[in-house]
Amino acid sequence: MVPMANPDGYEFSRTNDRFWRKNRRINAGSSCPGVDLNRNWDESFGVGASSNPCSEVYKGTKPFSEPETEALSAEMQRVNSVDDLRLMISLHSYGQVLLYPWGSSNEIAPETPLMKRAGKRFANGAQRPYKTKYTVENIAAGMYLASGTTDDWAKAALKVPLPYTLELRDRGSNGFELPANQILPTSEEVWNGIKRLFSFINKNF
Repeated sequence: MVPMANPDGYEFSRTNDRFWRKNRRINAGSSCPGVDLNRNWDESFGVGASSNPCSEVYKGTKPFSEPETEALSAEMQRVNSVDDLRLMISLHSYGQVLLYPWGSSNEIAPETPLMKRAGKRFANGAQRPYKTKYTVENIAAGMYLASGTTDDWAKAALKVPLPYTLELRDRGSNGFELPANQILPTSEEVWNGIKRLFSFINKNF
């Protein structure tokens, strides 16, 4: 479990720009700092991302150019070499949707029926505490083309059978400014859904 994949960007969002997305990389030749870490992974690098450092989805100069993605990918490879990773969830907000690969193309990823079936278990579990509805969708079809993402890389490079991006509450009425009184309920429902995924893995792997 990695509690925070973008510590510098998160701290900047707390002290300066509430909606800051990228890390705080100083980009040579540009006055615009930061790289979108979820466009910096080494899978179909560049599709649905930007080469402009001033863009919120700036992909960086090359895959794993950032210390954050380099460190995370190394740790995931280490864990996978010891005990095959079966589940990977990257937590984001917002949208109330569990997303599965591919994000970089409209091609159907290996084990798509399995990802959808397990995803429905998550959605059913997440709905129980507060009746919050999460959908299960393909990244490219349900949202937009996006490459260099954690889940696409986990599927392609590590062959993780169940890689997801989870977009937390809500569906847009509050957007990124989720009221504080919804934080604990969100964590409770998501944890309930994740436990359903654990149960699914125990029964199917």
